[in-house]
Amino acid sequence: MSERLHLVSHFPGRLRVRADTFRVLPEVAADVSQRLLEEPGVSGVEGATRTGSLVIKYDPSTVQLARIVSLLVRLGGLHGLEVDVRTEDIDRMPRPGARVRDLVGAWDRMARHASVGRLDLRSAIPASLAAAGLGILFFGKRRTPEWYDLLFWSFVIFVNVNPAQSPVKEARPVRTA
Repeated sequence: MSERLHLVSHFPGRLRVRADTFRVLPEVAADVSQRLLEEPGVSGVEGATRTGSLVIKYDPSTVQLARIVSLLVRLGGLHGLEVDVRTEDIDRMPRPGARVRDLVGAWDRMARHASVGRLDLRSAIPASLAAAGLGILFFGKRRTPEWYDLLFWSFVIFVNVNPAQSPVKEARPVRTA
């Protein structure tokens, strides 16, 4: 068979893969499982001949995932690796950072409300870091990060959350002779 190994799920220490070869030829799945169990760091292999799936339990500090996948592909006579992701699953996944953005947005609204619109987090966070940095500089070291770290962070955050506004220049009419 000319097929790829499907990576269904992975969490360090636990890998689930699937291949039609393991379903159609259960003896291949048994041979692969036996060989994987001989690998240092692999503590268990469970196979489901009905689905052609294998669950490999391993110690990530002893054996690398790449080694296990390489063995699975080579021993199973497969032609590479394919990640098993369905597009409908991707559409249902929360957007990266959406919850963090929502939380920070709520804090920003609270800060604006408490200061009657005079303060927002885009200015308050860098200003707090700058004040802490200057306090450490003038009054001595009280805590870890160093004063220059706080000043640097305040500058970087301020620049990143308050991008420069480029002035719009009006085009001058071109004179022709």
